[in-house]
Amino acid sequence: MKNLLFVIIIIVCQGVGWGQPMEKVLDPPSADFISLSLQTHKGKLRFGVQDEYFVKADGTYISSREEGYFEMDKRSSHHMASKHAFMELLKMRFKEDMFAVMDKDLFTERKQNMYEEELKSLTAQQHVLALANALCNTQQLIRFFCNPKEEDCVPGFPQEGYYNEPRNQRPWGGRGASEFQKLRAYTAFVGEKFPMVEKWGKSLYPDDILEGYYVARTNLGTYDFKEGGYWFNTHQFYNRGFLLHWYGLQPSNSAERNLMHPNGTSILFKMPPEEAEHFSEKHQYLYLVLDVTGYLNGVENYRADQLKTTFSLNSPIIELYSDDGLTQKVGEIDINTMVFKTR
Repeated sequence: MKNLLFVIIIIVCQGVGWGQPMEKVLDPPSADFISLSLQTHKGKLRFGVQDEYFVKADGTYISSREEGYFEMDKRSSHHMASKHAFMELLKMRFKEDMFAVMDKDLFTERKQNMYEEELKSLTAQQHVLALANALCNTQQLIRFFCNPKEEDCVPGFPQEGYYNEPRNQRPWGGRGASEFQKLRAYTAFVGEKFPMVEKWGKSLYPDDILEGYYVARTNLGTYDFKEGGYWFNTHQFYNRGFLLHWYGLQPSNSAERNLMHPNGTSILFKMPPEEAEHFSEKHQYLYLVLDVTGYLNGVENYRADQLKTTFSLNSPIIELYSDDGLTQKVGEIDINTMVFKTR
């Protein structure tokens, strides 16, 4: 397969039979890397809570005995790997000073007292290892992370259609590799593959702005007969979802600031009792969806190595869905006119 000279972004639809969402696919600059598949909603990236794939629109779970289960399992594996790889690529733009001084010929040794340039080189090398683990296809994973002197270089790596799990970070050269094998693997990747990865990372959302939808999940809770609805507490929105987090919301008016009360805000979702009784028997959670603009603001310190993000609202309307695939819309809440209370 001929290496691509630029990143092609396409939208593909998969899993139509189970009402699964469309996804944005980021094609890699080389066939040696995996493509990245990110969930979307209404054609834009989906942040926060993600579709779990195995829950149908009616709330039932997909059984391993059902036709197409393993294709869905593979899709879930690809999505998990894609999210991790995408964030590792985005971090690169905030570490240019580290990659500029990274030693490409020898490993930087970790010491108790390190000069700033040494610490930057070590941090950059650790990021390169993470990138190689996250982005390489199976053939390249075997090349860089398998020691043929110690193990069979096929069974220990992802089978066809599955991807390396983010927590499964292998060392250069593979298990039991000598210092010579480790260094050969590292220098080969840095010399042959890293320039393409570095260019790829810079090409993704170069203005550090991402348009999309922030999704939060909340318990349905107990029906309030006096107020005629369900209360959703914003404290439930705090999650470690994809890329954006609730505490990163930057309110622009008093109505939005009401959402960010430090003690938490409860928002009323009105529903007549005769509808609520039937609804509560079918649904345990609701998914709140906000149209947002996300901003990349850098990376936390060396140890945390987490992207710092914030977001603003593009619309005062919160859409509510009963399924994580966001196919069953059940209502809306206007932030400007919402009924709310704080502690």
